Order: sequence, then structure tokens, then C-alpha cells
Amino acid sequence: MGDRTDYSSLGPGFETKDSKKKNSVPIPVLLFVLVSLLLAGISMRLFPKSLSEYRIFIKARERTESGETAAALQELYELQEEHPQSLPITLKLIELSMDSGYYDLAAQVFNEYLVGKSLTDGQYAKMMRYSRRLDSYYLTYDSIEALMEELAEGVEEGESEELLEARMVRFREELARLHDDEDQDQAYLYYYEAVTARDQEEYYADLQKAYDLDPELFDVRVLLGNAERSRGNFEEAHTLLKAAIEKEALDPGALRGLAVLAMLENNKEEALIKARGAYEADPDSLYVRDTYLIALHVNGDEEGKQAMIQEIETFEGPLEEDTRQLLHGTLTLQEYYTEELE
Repeated sequence: MGDRTDYSSLGPGFETKDSKKKNSVPIPVLLFVLVSLLLAGISMRLFPKSLSEYRIFIKARERTESGETAAALQELYELQEEHPQSLPITLKLIELSMDSGYYDLAAQVFNEYLVGKSLTDGQYAKMMRYSRRLDSYYLTYDSIEALMEELAEGVEEGESEELLEARMVRFREELARLHDDEDQDQAYLYYYEAVTARDQEEYYADLQKAYDLDPELFDVRVLLGNAERSRGNFEEAHTLLKAAIEKEALDPGALRGLAVLAMLENNKEEALIKARGAYEADPDSLYVRDTYLIALHVNGDEEGKQAMIQEIETFEGPLEEDTRQLLHGTLTLQEYYTEELE
């Protein structure tokens, strides 16, 4: 009738519907399977880390997408060092590093492990795209470094604020000129224009441009999130800072930013948790001790507050005047955190 499946054509182990007799496995195939199993068993005994190494390789992207980017890349790089000839590891490490904004790591792997390896046309095309991106990144790095060295020449101790401001204006003018060179990394240039901005509006505009071109560059996502909060745009700030946490769960800048938002929204306990997390991740990161101090103050932890004041004065010097005003109640959280330039 034409509606019966011929299972005998599916290979060893299957049988026809009208027969109970199994097909026999050819002796050569059986020997091959037995030898393969034997070799696999020997391999497991001699290389007990093979499964864990494979797991590092296969889970790397998943981990970068779930807040473990730095750890995943570190372990994958260590795996690359153990297996320098492994092209799959090299390609994955470069791809994940580029996708996550770890450009220095990608460049290192390019130089140390990709050179001399044979690639397919598709692999070659992708690696060349990455290579051009890195060429632009390092061209701009060198340009900015040269500008800094030039502007630093002749700087004297105690130089007036007017002269220092003039140097900064010149630095920004030179950065602006570099935009005319299409080979320069435009996001990189906007980032440095932001961190040398003369006012809050200029700072915000340059950060936004850098983020639009490359959201993975340095800490631009966190800086823009804090800038949105300073402008009173809490929803946008939450979105950016949570995206930073999704990339790196222990990002001290993002945790600190979320702690500030929680305080402004009167979520005191959450603020303390986030501030403590930022402190534990990296106490020396910008404003982390200051924010932890304020979270302790808001939560009424007087003992912890005094201990943090002492630590700040030991490692960073006297408290800023506006911080003292906040602790003394003459400055509100809103005034402190929505008018600062970060």
C-alpha cells in the first residue's frame, strides 16, 4: 500500500515491522566501537580534567550573558594557555572578548595564538573585521596618549587654574579634530571628550554619543547611567545600570549606582545591600566608600558609619564638604545625588 516504513534501511539496531530478527552488527564495526570505548576510558583516566575543560569552553558565552564575563574570559584564556594550538578556543576567546569590549585581551590573543593558524574563508573574514576594529581602537589610544604627553610638557607644580583650564581646552580641541580622521575610533574620542567636559550638558552629550557607537567601551554604560540619574531620569538610569550588572554581576560602579538610586527611591535596605556589594567588589573604585558611608548613615548604622569615616580618612583623605553636609542634615540626598557631575 506504500504506507509501511522500511526500518531495515535505518542501520544496525533497527528491525522491520514484520520481522523480530535483528540485523547483525558487522564485525569491523563492532571492533571499531570497542576500540573507541577503550580509548575513551584510557583518556578519562589520563586526563581527568578534560570534561571540566570542555565545560569551560562550551559554557563561556552563556556565562558572559549571565553576569560572569570577567571570570569566563579569564578561565577561557587559561584554557588557551594550556592548549595554545586549539583554534576553536582561540576563535571563541577573540569573539567573546570583542563582543564584551575586552579589546586588550582580544588583541593579546590575536598576537599570541592566532598568527600562523589556518582559517576558513568565513573565519578569516570575521577575524579581519575584528582586526580592523582593533586597529582603530589602538590608533586612537596612541593619538590620545601622544596628546597627553604633549600637553604635559612644561607643566609646573602649582600652575594656575587658568593655565590648566587652557591646556584642557586645547586637549578637547585636538580630540575634536581627530574626528575628521575616519580611521580613528569615534566612540573612544567621545569618551575622552566626556571625561574632560567643561559642564554637565557637554559631559552627558559626549557620553551619549560614545554609548551609541560602542556601549561596551570601558565603563561608558555605568557613567551614562549615573548621568541619567543626575538628570533625574531614574528609569533610564536603572535600565543602563542593570544592563551593566547583566554583563558583570560584581561591577562595583554599577552596584554603587544602583545603591544611589535605591536611596533616592527610599529603598534603604536595598541601598545598603548594593553599597556593601560594591565595597566588597572593589572598595577603591570611584565613590564606592563614599556611597557605602551614606548608605550606612541612611540606615542608621552609627557604628558602621564611624568606621567607614575613619577608613575614608585613612585611604582617601578628609571627607568632602558636601558629604559632611549630608551627614549633618544640611544637604538632602536629592541635592547631593542629582546635581553632581560624574
